[in-house]
Amino acid sequence: MVFLQSIGTVETTKAVYDKILELRIANAQIIVNYAAFLEENNYFEESFKVYERGVELFTYPVAFEIWNIYLAKFVKRYGGTKLERARDLFEQALEQCPEKHCKPLFLLYSQLEEEHGLAKRAMDILDRATRAVGDSDKFEMFTIYIAKATANFGLPATRPIYQRAIEVLPDRQTAKMCLRFAALERKLGEIDRARAIYAHASQFCDPRVDPKFWAEWNQFEIETGSEDTFREMLRIKRSVQAQYNTEVSFLAAQAMAARQGKSKDLDGEQTDAADPMAAAEREANKGKGPAFVAAKKDTTIRQPPDDETEVGGAGGAGNEDEIQIDDEF
Repeated sequence: MVFLQSIGTVETTKAVYDKILELRIANAQIIVNYAAFLEENNYFEESFKVYERGVELFTYPVAFEIWNIYLAKFVKRYGGTKLERARDLFEQALEQCPEKHCKPLFLLYSQLEEEHGLAKRAMDILDRATRAVGDSDKFEMFTIYIAKATANFGLPATRPIYQRAIEVLPDRQTAKMCLRFAALERKLGEIDRARAIYAHASQFCDPRVDPKFWAEWNQFEIETGSEDTFREMLRIKRSVQAQYNTEVSFLAAQAMAARQGKSKDLDGEQTDAADPMAAAEREANKGKGPAFVAAKKDTTIRQPPDDETEVGGAGGAGNEDEIQIDDEF
């Protein structure tokens, strides 16, 4: 096709591409090449029609790539001059889009509304995105949503977003989001709310696996709390550690610590707890070796000499205290 484009005219090239589409033997690359060829020759509307024919021919995930290029070209070309048409195109693209592919389309849609439409509509689109994307993309989408809400409506407007994020995110990501939420409440001067958020997040944080969370809460209580609140934090920490103190959770904690280069410390703590006498012995020896007496190397059984055998008779060595009784009696 590149050869045809170089030696033929625009009309002949279009005729060949149209024939390929009519016979339904085109692939996604041919669709993109045909639309790009028309765009280079200033046939913008016809190039958009080619994209539309392409998304009708293919299903996802191939259709996602065509939609992604098509929507970016359309927004670049028209901006906010054809806003309603652009909205219809985005809604069509998102209607059957799988959750693992819809994140870029939602971001492009919200950017269009933010630049050429209404900020409220942009926030509504991001809110839809947090519900529609897959679990692997939810945390990042909530982060973007919170940043946009902060920029447009201020920090207090992000509270409902944080609350919903804590409800739907997995446990590990919930703890991370709670730390950000607590930092927000502290900025706003809501110390009690921040403390309640720390207490809620503590149930997801094993002290052996997430020492950073507990160090941050500890520092928070030192700076803003009292003796009673600090004791309550320590009580919660002991309770959570007891909750995670099972074999399965310990193995998970040991695996996590091994990645951080701390597996030897955990093994030593486990051995000391199981055998305190062995720990005391190692402490006394200080690496000098075992505290028992080594056995002799020569363990062979020696036979008694011949004269000793004769004294005791055929049965073995004689007994000096044996009483001799005469045959008369």
